[in-house]
Amino acid sequence: MRKILKFYLRQKEGYPQGKPLWTRLVKGGILGAFVAGIFMANFMGREAISNAGILNDYFIEKFQYTDINGENLFFYIIGERVPLLLLLCLLAFTSLGIVGGILVLAWQGFTVGFMLSTAIAKFGIKGILLVLGGLFPQYLFYLPVYFLYCCLTVYLRKRMLREKMEMVSERGYLYGAGVVAGIGLLLLFVTGIFLESYVNPVLLKKILNFF
Repeated sequence: MRKILKFYLRQKEGYPQGKPLWTRLVKGGILGAFVAGIFMANFMGREAISNAGILNDYFIEKFQYTDINGENLFFYIIGERVPLLLLLCLLAFTSLGIVGGILVLAWQGFTVGFMLSTAIAKFGIKGILLVLGGLFPQYLFYLPVYFLYCCLTVYLRKRMLREKMEMVSERGYLYGAGVVAGIGLLLLFVTGIFLESYVNPVLLKKILNFF
C-alpha cells in the first residue's frame, strides 16, 4: 500500500501543469453524478421523493423507537457491500478496474446529491444534517477505500504494461502486491461497516430527535 501511495505522489509531481487524467475523471465523475442526482430529485418532484430512504416518515418513526441489533446489521451490510468490493478487486488486474472504480465513486456522488436535494426539499436546512448523519462516520472509510482502489488499479496497469514492453517477468510480484493491497482495502472497508453498524445508528437516533 505504501508503494501505491508513493506511486500516486510521484504521478502528481510528474504533472506540474495538471493532474493525471484518471484523477480528473474521478473528480469529474463524482461532481457530474452529484449534479445529476440533484437534477433527478427535482425532476421527480417533492411528492414522489418524500418517501425515499431515510426520508420516509414511517422509517423515521420506527427507527427512533427500535433497538438496533448491531451484530445483525453488521453481517447484513457485509453481505450488501463486500461482494462489490471483491468484484472490484478482481477487476483491478484488468483494464476495467479503473472504470469500475470511477463508476462506483460516481454512484456515491449521485446518491449524495439526490438525498441532499430531497432532504432539503422536505425538511429544509435540517435535511442536510439528516443526510450527513446517515453517512457519518462510515463514509470516512468507504470513500478513501474506493479512491485508493483507483490508485491500485492504475498502479497495476502501468506495471503490467511496462512488463510487456520491457519483457520483464514481474507477474508474481504484481499479483502478490495486488492481493496484499486488496486485503488492506478490505480491512479498512470492514472498519467502516463496523462503524455503520454500531456507531451510526446511535448518532442517527440523536439527530432524529430534531425531526
